[in-house]
Amino acid sequence: MITSRSWSRLLASTILAAVVALAGGCAEDVLLDIPEFRNGGFLSQTKPLTREALSKLDGVWRVKSGRDRFGDSVAIRVSGDRVTIYARPNVSYLVLESGYLDSVVFLEGYWREQVNANTGLVRLILPRDAGGGFVVSDGERPPVMRLQGTYGQESNSNPDTDLVLEYVRPFSAKALAPFAVIAHRGGGRTADRIPYSENTVELLRIAERYGSNAVEIDVRLSSDGVPFLYHDGEINPRLVRRGALVGPTENYPYGVLRQYATLIRGEHMPTLEEALNAIATQTTIQFVYLDTKTENAGLIAKMVPLMASAKAAADAIPGRPPLVMLVGMPTQAVYDEFMQLPNPQQVPSLCELELDQARAAGSLVWAPRWTLGTQNDKVLQAQAEGIAAVTWTLDIDEFIEQFIRDGHFNGILTNYPTLVTYHRLMQ
Repeated sequence: MITSRSWSRLLASTILAAVVALAGGCAEDVLLDIPEFRNGGFLSQTKPLTREALSKLDGVWRVKSGRDRFGDSVAIRVSGDRVTIYARPNVSYLVLESGYLDSVVFLEGYWREQVNANTGLVRLILPRDAGGGFVVSDGERPPVMRLQGTYGQESNSNPDTDLVLEYVRPFSAKALAPFAVIAHRGGGRTADRIPYSENTVELLRIAERYGSNAVEIDVRLSSDGVPFLYHDGEINPRLVRRGALVGPTENYPYGVLRQYATLIRGEHMPTLEEALNAIATQTTIQFVYLDTKTENAGLIAKMVPLMASAKAAADAIPGRPPLVMLVGMPTQAVYDEFMQLPNPQQVPSLCELELDQARAAGSLVWAPRWTLGTQNDKVLQAQAEGIAAVTWTLDIDEFIEQFIRDGHFNGILTNYPTLVTYHRLMQ
């Protein structure tokens, strides 16, 4: 239950977030390059490991050296095309590539604290007799499984600080139960110094590395009727490099936006068709929440066939998990427009309004804001009727932990998917 003391902390956190957002309006404040090893590091000399082999690393690990940076325990899991180590302090995580030689496993990549600009290189080794042989070949897990290596304290420094992890246990059944970790704006906010600008194809392609199995994207409609991705109501220096365009993005044809509104990290605003095709064919993302931003302009009617096309593309890929895409209804105006469709109950949707409205719309998902609390009675009632429940946008550590521990939601929308994943896997 959210107490008055919790609300005081919440207000303080909200004020701090607003200050950070205001301070992060300039490009130089939001850019953070991901560190890379020179000449490709040591992995260029190794052989690739299969996902099945790497999954033997999945589990909870104790931090023997490196606790000051990464805490006492971490969770390791194969995430997309990388091995990701999920930690808690300062929303920290490590994203690593892999390879092996002579039954020794090598991991190289970077660590990051998402609430600040701290980042650096990481190099870890799993020796043959400490788990490397087990990962590379068949056999039993050794009594002690130990990853050992170093990490750099700064982005441009060589790894020189000890990092040692020891395997403790596999993930529990509760940790592995179906749950949607929904990356806000395709993977997080540009202001959080993510690798690519928010709401871009480039970010969607790597969202799974951060624990996401679902994404939320913001959809607007250009003046010539093209659905595209962009969050804010107007062109502004938080998201777009300085240029000739000002005012609402909906005032411009898409071709003008693509040519003259360059995003902070150099990308263009993608069309919804580009974004959904990338999700369907280049990721294993399972759930897409399309946050409908443009009201009363026919956007929903244009979204529906693009969703159907992307679903068909996903279904055509052997072994790909099913892809569910939902029209999001965040406001009454969007809800009213949705209900004017010929057969709204047949269109997959998500409703952020009242549960009764989700029922009337035939929504597959009801999505109340997290500040209303865990709402267990309503959530369980919705689920009993076949309506899943997710909450948004939850970024505060103590509340993420509380909602996962005490709540019954089917998913959480967040700017910090690595932190949500950490709390899920540590159960």
